[in-house]
Amino acid sequence: TERDNPGRAVTFNNLACYYRRQGKLHAALQYLQKALKIESKLDRVDNPADTYLNTCAVLSQLGRHQSALEHSQQALILLQEELSKVIGPMAQGNEAPKADRIAVLAIAYHNVGVEYEFLKKFDQSLQSYRKGVEVAERFLGPDHAITVTLRNSCIAARRAIMAKDPHVKLNKL
Repeated sequence: TERDNPGRAVTFNNLACYYRRQGKLHAALQYLQKALKIESKLDRVDNPADTYLNTCAVLSQLGRHQSALEHSQQALILLQEELSKVIGPMAQGNEAPKADRIAVLAIAYHNVGVEYEFLKKFDQSLQSYRKGVEVAERFLGPDHAITVTLRNSCIAARRAIMAKDPHVKLNKL
């Protein structure tokens, strides 16, 4: 990939995923940082949010939740931009959203919720969990595996948050 920067960024991202699975989180983070640096200089990146989400996951595992939150929020912004033509207020309705990218958007909302929960920002956490479920239900369907997983995770988070802080206002899921 010496002359192929997009390919090099993808390779670094893939290496990071490998090292993360091996439990070598610092090596994974180094590769993700290299991928992000390359991607920041490219005119076009196929799935820019994915590197941010992978970085969020590694940072979260390292206990660096504020930084993980920032990366998950950046992923969310990029996904909203990517999907704005098909699901946003300016959507023309003539193009169906790709299910895999919708799934990534729903998971990004979930990841934001996870990081807010670690940071004890419970209201924001629950809002983000709910938004992930709403996106999944609307575009993937109520019985889709990701929808079911996110819904169950949201319910579990609500219970855990109530146990930690009974004063949190809880709206229905």
